[in-house]
Amino acid sequence: MTPEDKTSERATEEREVDSQAILKAKELILALANTISALKIFPAHHASAVHFRQDFISKLKSFLDDYQKFELEIGEFAFFFQGKQIYQDEISSKSLPFFFYKDGLRLLVLYQGMDDQEINELLDLIRQESAKPAEESDFVNALWLKDLPNVQYYAPEEFIESRILEERAETLSKKGLQIIPQELANQVVDIKVDREKLFSGQIELKPEERQALEKFKEDDLPELPETWQQTMNFIETTKSEAEADESETQKKAQQTPSSDMLILSSEDQETLQRLIEKNRHLSPEEEFLNLMMEILALENDLEQFKTNLNILRDFYQENIKSGNFKIPIIMDRKIRDLKPIVAADQPDKIPLLEDFLASSSSLKILDEIRKLVDQKVELNYEALYDYLSQFGETALPFLAELFEKIDQPDFRAKIKNHVRQKLEETPQLAPAFIDDLKPALTEAVIEIMSTLPAKKIIPQFSTFITLSNQALKLKAIEALSSFNEEMANKILLGFMNDPDSQVRLKATTSLKFLGDTTRLQQLMKDIFTPQFRKKSFEEKKALFEFIGRTRRAEAFSFLKKVFLKKSFRPSITELRVCAVAGLEAMGTKDAVDLLRRGERFLRRRVREAVAEALVRLTIKNSKEQ
Repeated sequence: MTPEDKTSERATEEREVDSQAILKAKELILALANTISALKIFPAHHASAVHFRQDFISKLKSFLDDYQKFELEIGEFAFFFQGKQIYQDEISSKSLPFFFYKDGLRLLVLYQGMDDQEINELLDLIRQESAKPAEESDFVNALWLKDLPNVQYYAPEEFIESRILEERAETLSKKGLQIIPQELANQVVDIKVDREKLFSGQIELKPEERQALEKFKEDDLPELPETWQQTMNFIETTKSEAEADESETQKKAQQTPSSDMLILSSEDQETLQRLIEKNRHLSPEEEFLNLMMEILALENDLEQFKTNLNILRDFYQENIKSGNFKIPIIMDRKIRDLKPIVAADQPDKIPLLEDFLASSSSLKILDEIRKLVDQKVELNYEALYDYLSQFGETALPFLAELFEKIDQPDFRAKIKNHVRQKLEETPQLAPAFIDDLKPALTEAVIEIMSTLPAKKIIPQFSTFITLSNQALKLKAIEALSSFNEEMANKILLGFMNDPDSQVRLKATTSLKFLGDTTRLQQLMKDIFTPQFRKKSFEEKKALFEFIGRTRRAEAFSFLKKVFLKKSFRPSITELRVCAVAGLEAMGTKDAVDLLRRGERFLRRRVREAVAEALVRLTIKNSKEQ
């Protein structure tokens, strides 16, 4: 092989390696974006958040094992790797590249050696900073403070300097001050004042100032030079002139309203002002909670810490008893937020905080809420639902109880959606919501179950067989009939042995033939058992109709045998009438021909059944044609 060939081969291999690296980099950065999105939506322990974390960690470790480092170049709305764009998102409010770029980050390098803890720390850092308002977050500063050993980054010094100047200018502007231009910073300005003209109400303008003023008169929106200093005084104007100018301005504004202007009535303005004032001030209860949280965080004496917690516990119960659920919700959240704050320096506080959270969802608390509901006290049901739902599965039985007691549409809709989410995740929870004593909730659960994936939810319908409420059983059978699954037929066969004849009949008419010939053979054998003879005529007829609907050859042979059976015993005559119903349901040419033979039978009941069946078939066929 010539040297030129070897060089060409090496170049080809390098291009292949580069293309593979770029492909893996794309997958890695997409995994990062998905992980950050999941961490913003779900709590850290949620299955989705855990899955995305593990997926990103796995991809990053694999990439670093192959290439030793991951060097990410950052544009305003895109990420680049080896000079090629691998990710883009131009919506600044959610763009991950823009989140890095706005803080001055231009290069982020991750090196081989990062373990799970360091990667998780980096992810948490991104999540925490991205969750803050844009003006408060600073990812570069957060990286500097965190000082991760296997992470390097680059942010231009001039960017950081400009950020400092901008922040300084913003601070001074809030105080009504301005930054002195650099060229004037060390100069002494000699100011001379002509006292005779000080109160004349006029000012002498320089030529360039006069030119700018003329331009201001000509243009609606003047663009003044950067050196233009607005230092002129205003010529004194009489009150009547000012009022005339103001009236003229208002008149013009009414005649030519701006398309971008939002015009509010006085009533709307008052309402808006009240809302603004309301949001500016915390309630006394919230101020008290904030103060207590600060005290708990700073308190070093464990006994005093316990005493303060007991004060909060009493305050908690007082608000529950009065039906003010907003405060307990805030308190639970603040206690949870306090745990990680004190965990590092004051770990002895953690068990006490956990004990507080456990007691806040204890049976005693729930008993207080139960008393309010039983006494028909008017409550904020939205806040009540938010309070109970924060405790997860432990509150499910109580929510189910309240669903039955509180006939309030919005409240029930929230609980129903909550139950739906739980059943979608864990269908095996369905029996916990099925109860004769909770008909409203059970009916809602049946509706939910009918919309869930068949293979996962159908086995849970067997719980309804044990109920005593006929209406609930009938609704469950109706829901089962919507599934085209043999498993549904199996449970319907269980309902066919129910003590209630209406339930048995509903189950029989709901059977579907889905190709299981073994079950068909078994049903045909059961017809000659003592248990079958005990069934009502309607049930027997329904079972024969199911046999006919299969349109199987063995089903036709069975129906023909029963139909032509000669006997004057009433039980046999009843079976022959049922066979007529089966042949009618089958509706094939052979079935119709067999029915016509029945028009000459001696048994009048059979002849009449045949005649009625043929009439119905004739009408049905004419409609289809």
